[in-house]
Amino acid sequence: MKYRAGFLRMVCAWMVILLTISDTGHAPKKYSTAFSCKPKELTALIGGLVQESMTRFDEANGQHLGTWSPGFPELQVQQNSSLHGSKVQCSLLFMAHGLEKVLEDQRNNLNPGDVSLHEKLRETIFRVAMLAKCLKDTFGWECSQKPSPPEMPKHAFERKQWSHTLLKTAKKYLSWLERNFVVHIKKVKGRNTRKRTLTKATLEKYLEGSGHLL
Repeated sequence: MKYRAGFLRMVCAWMVILLTISDTGHAPKKYSTAFSCKPKELTALIGGLVQESMTRFDEANGQHLGTWSPGFPELQVQQNSSLHGSKVQCSLLFMAHGLEKVLEDQRNNLNPGDVSLHEKLRETIFRVAMLAKCLKDTFGWECSQKPSPPEMPKHAFERKQWSHTLLKTAKKYLSWLERNFVVHIKKVKGRNTRKRTLTKATLEKYLEGSGHLL
């Protein structure tokens, strides 16, 4: 029990470190070496980890679990909708909390011996925290109203169905997020380019009016 509690505290510590400080030197060495704050690339990496986690989860828990009908509105988006920074951060926070519950249930109850699944889920949680930190540093996005952690059902089959649905929904959300980052980053670069051009033009006009040559 002490080990389990220790792990949960460690996960929370990772989240706090990555969300509140800019120094990544305290991250676990196994994961920190590949960190690069590139939103699109990092989102693609996490999407791959979620897919691998879901594949291993289904192998360990059953291939035909169906869908947990209440779903997860916090991770459901219209495919043609645009990014809203605060909502993205809140969704990532919700995703991390949900994945923590999946990991805890697999470790402590359903599949305590499946170390490879535990490790894949653990890395996924860590990378989601990295992405949230990256977005905060890059765009200044913060979750304005933190979502309540998701509640897992009590019965074993429902817990499996709940976890499978969470992983599947998270994968779809990350795919949507990755596509939208392409558009968003182009817009940001475009604004920055126009700003630089305007600044140069203003400077040239000022220098010409002052009798100075560039």
